[in-house]
Amino acid sequence: MTTPNEPAPDGPAPVPSGPDPVPRDPQPPEPEPAQPSDPEPEPGTRPLPEPPD
Repeated sequence: MTTPNEPAPDGPAPVPSGPDPVPRDPQPPEPEPAQPSDPEPEPGTRPLPEPPD
């Protein structure tokens, strides 16, 4: 058991004093551009026909 004065091993890491410190709660990366729902098929390929019900 760790004492209240000592941070837990899996606790938040101290913020480094470097030129580019890593934030304790990093923001999620910027979302990638939305891909088209129906991308152009590669040359020489045909989309598979939908199976009949």
